Amino acid sequence: MRSIEYVPDQARVIFGNRPESSVKLINVRGDSMEGTIEPGDLIFVDVGVSVFDGDGIYVFNFNGDMFVKRLQKVKSQLIVISDNPRYREWTISEEEMHMFHVAGRVMLSQSQQFRRHG
Repeated sequence: MRSIEYVPDQARVIFGNRPESSVKLINVRGDSMEGTIEPGDLIFVDVGVSVFDGDGIYVFNFNGDMFVKRLQKVKSQLIVISDNPRYREWTISEEEMHMFHVAGRVMLSQSQQFRRHG
């Protein structure tokens, strides 16, 4: 499967006036955001956001690794938060910002828990 289609009115309600080219789907692996985003969920990412734009959940690259995490700015650093309490938060300092690149901001997630009916 390569895409999910929405009628224009439904897309406007879900995504606002974002152009369809700026919305990407990612299938989440890992449990670090469990409680908010479950392993296997689809996330809808606004790839038009390429810098930290306020507290929220982002897809970002840090030092060559890709992450889906909650980011919160405190003074001159970013706190990287996993919603799953089994994971510790960590920080990205001002000196490390050159290794930090935002790929997009998570707008919403869709559960992928399937039920078989036959």
